[in-house]
Amino acid sequence: MEKIYQELKKTFKERIKKDYPLSEFTTFKTGGKAKIIVFPENIDEVKKILKISSEYGIKTVFLGNGSNVLISDDGIDGIVIITSLMKNIGIENGYIFAECGVKISSLLKFLILNKKGGLEFLAGIPGTVGGATFTNSGLKKEWISKRIKKVDVLDKEGNILSLKDSSLKFSYRKSNLEGYFIWKVYLELMEKNEEEIKEEIKKFIIMRKKKQPIGERCAGSVFKNLENGIFAGKIIENCGLKGYRIGGAKVSEKHANFIINTGNATSSQIYSLIKLIQKIVKEKYNIELETEIKLIGKF
Repeated sequence: MEKIYQELKKTFKERIKKDYPLSEFTTFKTGGKAKIIVFPENIDEVKKILKISSEYGIKTVFLGNGSNVLISDDGIDGIVIITSLMKNIGIENGYIFAECGVKISSLLKFLILNKKGGLEFLAGIPGTVGGATFTNSGLKKEWISKRIKKVDVLDKEGNILSLKDSSLKFSYRKSNLEGYFIWKVYLELMEKNEEEIKEEIKKFIIMRKKKQPIGERCAGSVFKNLENGIFAGKIIENCGLKGYRIGGAKVSEKHANFIINTGNATSSQIYSLIKLIQKIVKEKYNIELETEIKLIGKF
């Protein structure tokens, strides 16, 4: 791994870290060390990382804002690519485009300035455009996929592909982009009054603050809602699990589908709480809750 680190350091200099804790880059603020963390600024640098990792047979993991993930306390024995420096955003042929590392909050600010509406429902989500596209972020009836025109991705062989129409498939909290590096997303949005956009954004932020533990160390909704429209949070609440904790991991008292790191939680404690919730829900309702957050590493 030292040889790979030295080879990458020639290109990335101060934008590479070795044996560094991933807890600094996740919203849970948990997770062990990564052997190598790299911060590419453009797609050519991503190609270089993937080429080297392929040559040495090293695992690569993509990370945006670190929300919606739980990383093992054992860390990652490979290369973690953090996309935070890939944040170009603009207008091309009438479409808004944003690179994977653009934060949702930054995208919305850009849309306000350019009087483009249609994504206000994403306000308050602490993720990036890449992560939101991969998981098809949204609400009950509004999803980012409804606004996506095209997605430029990098495949495992280092080829840039433009996926659109039938090449893109989205469903509840899911896309067919597993295995690709999401580079750039093109969005088809509508003309809208600046003040109207601001008001809509404000409305969604107020709604999320009222219902969700915004500002806490958490990773968003832990479990997917059921296909019949029943909310996972309501089921967990009915099991009397609000406020239940294992170590520093606690079920939010504001919204039962959120687990909070109260300050000293480990990923193992959060994972144990997830498994306990699934066990109790299964015993009481014969329902198998499926995790929405992505587990990375050994659990």
